[in-house]
Amino acid sequence: MLNQPGPFSFLLVALISLLGSCHKEETNRFPLADQNNIDGEKLTMAFDEFKTIEGTLSLIACREGTIVAEEYTNYNSYGADSIKNIMSVTKTFTGVLVGLAIDKGYIQSVNDPISKYLTGIVTFPDNIKANITIDQLLKMSFGHSWNGTSFSSLFGECFFESEDNLQFIIDLPLVATPGSVFNYSDGASHLLSAIITEATGTSTLDFAVENLFNPLGITEYEWSTDDRGYHLGAAYLRIKPRDMVRFGNMILNNGKYDGKQIVPERWINEMTTTKISTNNDVPYGPEYGYQVWLGTETGHRYYMAMGWGGQFIIIVPDQQLVITATCWTSNLTDQQAGEHWMSIVRLIFEKILTCVN
Repeated sequence: MLNQPGPFSFLLVALISLLGSCHKEETNRFPLADQNNIDGEKLTMAFDEFKTIEGTLSLIACREGTIVAEEYTNYNSYGADSIKNIMSVTKTFTGVLVGLAIDKGYIQSVNDPISKYLTGIVTFPDNIKANITIDQLLKMSFGHSWNGTSFSSLFGECFFESEDNLQFIIDLPLVATPGSVFNYSDGASHLLSAIITEATGTSTLDFAVENLFNPLGITEYEWSTDDRGYHLGAAYLRIKPRDMVRFGNMILNNGKYDGKQIVPERWINEMTTTKISTNNDVPYGPEYGYQVWLGTETGHRYYMAMGWGGQFIIIVPDQQLVITATCWTSNLTDQQAGEHWMSIVRLIFEKILTCVN
């Protein structure tokens, strides 16, 4: 005759089951991840690792329009409702705004010389600089010496020290024939903002609010200006982390958001088509389109908007995935900012993207 389990055995089984359930919850905070074919336990470990990087603020994973994981470290009181300086992620917004200005007839073509819009605003010392094109600014082949991804970047010298920010950019010596060599330049992106303002007759921010922010539901923002009042095309746009996700999803869906075509599909395609090799200027950024980094990792094509100190929007179209991250930037040295950037980008590519089935 088989022995029947006593009351204690039933209690033991129930306790083991309960402990197992609790352990599962602890190791997987993101049940929506598993529902969207992402390994929730691995994703939880990646999010925990993110919090060990100094100064991190937010990390969001979104698949097929659903936010499957979202956490804030509340470092220095920054949380979900805080607007954050997204640094050079701003450039990709500027690139989209150029496309909108073309679509609405304010700018005729990317092949227009910049002098068409900036004559009288700056002084061109020669025809070579006057004939630099919008295309060359968009793909970072201005030809001048800026080196924006190195410690010798001229950002501070231009925007904090020079007497005339725009003229400073124009007067920089050329070190390559315009259009021939990639050289990451905040100056090039800032000229694009000035062109948008001059072409549309309104500030870059006002143009963005009407044609991009309002349609995307971005309602809280700040955008710093240069010494003449032109909004910085290269950096210092401040928005919420979830608004970064909105923008990323719009690009993921070829310019559509919430069923409405916000940006022409042809312009999104143009921006995300390789225009120039970066010669691996930064890790995971071997190619460049129009104000956006491009690459392929483990067979998956991606687009990357990234900013100093660890700001990211990474879009993986074939996986319907958008990953965003923000990190503290105030009072950092270039070395500290670089370390944070590297830690976060490696985490995204090596830990988060590998969670996706």
